[in-house]
Amino acid sequence: MDDDQTPIRPRSGRGSRALTRLKCFALRRAVGEKTRVDIDVNTGVAFGPKADEFMSYLGIVSRERLSIFINAWDEVSEVDQNMIWKDVLVCFTLLLLPYNAF
Repeated sequence: MDDDQTPIRPRSGRGSRALTRLKCFALRRAVGEKTRVDIDVNTGVAFGPKADEFMSYLGIVSRERLSIFINAWDEVSEVDQNMIWKDVLVCFTLLLLPYNAF
C-alpha cells in the first residue's frame, strides 16, 4: 500500500468530551425538590452557595433548547424564552436580594 492510500484510523483513547447533563437535577425534578438561588436585585447575577450550580443548569438548558447560531438573548423567540423560564422554575426557587444583604 502506498503512503497516499494508508487508511485513516480513529483516535484511540477516551475520545471527545460528553455533554454534561447534571443528573442530580433530573432526580430532584422527579421528586419535586427545588433548589434556592439568591439573585442580586441590582445586577441580576446569581450569588451564594448554589450560584455555580444554577449557572451550570442555565448552560445545559440553553445548549439543549437553543441554536448555536443565536448570538444574543434578544434573538431568542419569546416561545423559547418562556420554555426556558418554565424549565428553570421547575428546578429552582429564585430569591431577589441585594448582594450586600449577607
